Amino acid sequence: MPTQHQKSIFLALLFLLSSTFLFAGDATAQSTVSIILGAFIAGILLTFTPCVLPMVPIVSSIIAGQGEDVTKTKAVMLAVSYVMGTTVTYAIMGALAGATGDQLQSYFQNIWIIGGMTIVFILMALSMFGLFTIQLPSFIQSKLNEESQGIKGGNMGMVFLLGMISALILGACVSPVLISFLSVAISTSDATLGALTMFFLALGMGVPLILLGFGAGYLIPKAGMWMDKVKYFFGVLLLGVAIEIFSSINLVNTLFLWGVYAVGIAVYLGATKALDPESNGWEKLQKSVGTVLLIWGTILLVGAGYGQTNIYHPLPKTTITYEGTNNIVSDQFPFENIYNIEEYKEKLAQAKEEGKPMIIFFHHDKCPVCKRLKESTFKDARVQKKLRDDYMALGVNISNKSDKDIAELKKMFQIFGPPGFAFVDSAGKILDDEKFYGYNGANEFYDTLDLIAL
Repeated sequence: MPTQHQKSIFLALLFLLSSTFLFAGDATAQSTVSIILGAFIAGILLTFTPCVLPMVPIVSSIIAGQGEDVTKTKAVMLAVSYVMGTTVTYAIMGALAGATGDQLQSYFQNIWIIGGMTIVFILMALSMFGLFTIQLPSFIQSKLNEESQGIKGGNMGMVFLLGMISALILGACVSPVLISFLSVAISTSDATLGALTMFFLALGMGVPLILLGFGAGYLIPKAGMWMDKVKYFFGVLLLGVAIEIFSSINLVNTLFLWGVYAVGIAVYLGATKALDPESNGWEKLQKSVGTVLLIWGTILLVGAGYGQTNIYHPLPKTTITYEGTNNIVSDQFPFENIYNIEEYKEKLAQAKEEGKPMIIFFHHDKCPVCKRLKESTFKDARVQKKLRDDYMALGVNISNKSDKDIAELKKMFQIFGPPGFAFVDSAGKILDDEKFYGYNGANEFYDTLDLIAL
């Protein structure tokens, strides 16, 4: 027989689904259901993207943190609470998009919010290591225990809140899939449709997290040293999430943080200790992994000393790449930043005179996808030559939400968030159909530039 909690969740989801027919705005019921179903399926397909992967260790550590008392029911309820928190945030974001054409997440990409969340994840990690226990005061726990029928006091509410905040921080950039559904709400100016669409997109993204809760009762050891080892493992993963979040504000070199992280794990695994003659195979494997991490962490720290930031290519290149006979490929940002419409008009007149189309790259200081583009695609020799020879390449930094001049540029090109690319042909016409968002590899980006420049 289903429990009262399971019945409540089922009825809540049924109500939300049925509400799509009652509050569909200008869209028909059939089209609304199609949009919502598409959003849910797209959310499932986004499972293995940076939007969802950082949430896996968070949910896992929450469940593991319950200790040996965790049951499958409790694990599922905690996972559902976290996912419901993310869905609420995405629903608010969709409503905001439908009402104003803006993105809620971008307002939370600042040093105070990100710094606070980093501290939260570090504290959660330290709790996994057994340094202390995070819980609400006992009198609050007692009250919540009565309401939650056996779920440990306060956990569901705190996990729900953590899910809401995590959704804001961990999805800093606009992906093509995300923007495609946001654009539906924006184009119809229907805040309700936007909220429902984004709710079900987040619900689809939460499916693996809920499945994780279902499996927790069997996969997580119930007692003994294994339970502690599992908690330590998730504590390490949470520290990785904290570094990933903190890296986006660029206060400390990313390679330095990851280098310290890798070296710390290596030392814990025994990379600096000698093996005993009677060491078993598991201890030898552990030391081998630790040694590799020690070497890699050292390389990252050396790269940080050289001022490098790419974790996949931490050491500086010792050679200069030449293209043709005269052109040297540089690390310089290939877009010239503009700051208002007047500067745009000046560049537009120059582009018309030279007979070149324009590309405008909208980026954000805290956008990891923008950073990835700068470190890979924009350093490609063919891409640099194409931008230099065949385009007027401009950049717009939209980090400052209070800058009215930047907001006017953003509104002119109907850009919802970073990274966004807009195009203007050689006659000065904005090419709305060519606009796109998200990451492109060097070859894909070059092919796009080549086609539009024809």
